[in-house]
This record gives sequence, C-alpha cells and structure tokens, in this order.
Amino acid sequence: MNRPSPNAEVNVETLKLLLQTVWADDTLDPKEREQIAALGPKWGVPAETMDFLLKHLDMGKPLPQPNLSLLRQHRDVVLAAAEWFVGVDGVVEESEKDFLATVQELLG
Repeated sequence: MNRPSPNAEVNVETLKLLLQTVWADDTLDPKEREQIAALGPKWGVPAETMDFLLKHLDMGKPLPQPNLSLLRQHRDVVLAAAEWFVGVDGVVEESEKDFLATVQELLG
C-alpha cells in the first residue's frame, strides 16, 4: 500500500491504528507482522519508532494509542489503509470487522 499521507506524523499514527487492528483478534499472524515491518520504512516511519512498535507486538505488550484527533483530519486515507490491512493475512476475523466499525465511529 502506498504512503497514506505526505505528513510523516499521519503515517506514524495510521501505522499505530493498523497495529491496533491486527491485534484486535489477540494474535499476530506472521503475514501481518511482515506487512507492518515493510510498511514502516515505505511510509517513512523512523526506524526507532518501528523497533518500539514491533517489540510491543512481539512481547504482547499494550500498544500505544494512535492520535485520533489527527487521524480524524485524514479519515478517508486512514480508513482505506485499515480496511486494506485487515485482509492482508487472507482472513478477516469477526473481531477485526468489529474493530473497523469502531474505528469508523471514532473517526466520525
């Protein structure tokens, strides 16, 4: 997937949102992790931020919450990225669908 925004902060916050989406079913499929690891550099996410986020995923620690007020300003691209990403492992779990519905509500 292409970079959602030329704004690096939007891309970092979108990535955080995607992490919340993949973790919605309490499992991290290797395909999902691979996609997250590949998206970060492609989207211009700093390496130290990627390391921090991936460590949280690998250790099952709570993930940092995305900045929803910023993401609301870029709703369409953020939702498109989230919808694309939930299907990356070939299976869209019911919990992931529920999470996407919640994200749509949160973003307005």
